[in-house]
Formats: sequence, C-alpha cells, structure tokens
Amino acid sequence: MSEKKKTVMSLSVEPEMHALLKKSSLKMGWSTSQLVRELVNKYLDLIVQDEDIVPVILRIPGKIKDNPEQLRAWLQIKEDAIIKALT
Repeated sequence: MSEKKKTVMSLSVEPEMHALLKKSSLKMGWSTSQLVRELVNKYLDLIVQDEDIVPVILRIPGKIKDNPEQLRAWLQIKEDAIIKALT
C-alpha cells in the first residue's frame, strides 16, 4: 500500500473480534490497523463490484492441499455444490 495520507477512522468490534484481529496481525507481523486496511482493500470489491460476477471463496483444508487426488475430489464436491446453488 502506498504511503498516502491516511484518514483516521474509529471502528467498534466485539471483544472476540478484537482479540482475533490482534492475534492475526501479530501472526502477519503487522499492526492491527494495517491488517484491517489490507482486509478491507482485499475484500471490499466483493461488495462493490463493477462487473456482473458472483464471488466465491473456498477455504481449502490444510490436510488436503498437498495431495492432488484428495484436493481434486474435494474441489469436485464444492464445484457441484456451487453449480447447484447458482442454478
């Protein structure tokens, strides 16, 4: 992110969300503010879109990510479910 002048913004979150943000920012080596900025930059376009697209986010289990056969089978199940949900 470029070092443009930033506007200060206040944000209210539940204590659990605050703890998760702090834990996540420490894991990334970022400040909590930087993490929130990165998350907003990355996901805001899912809400405000210029194109007629349907975003789909998949959370792939870590235990199958290195096994092509298991990953392929898992993705096939998800593909079928996405097609069913969209048609």
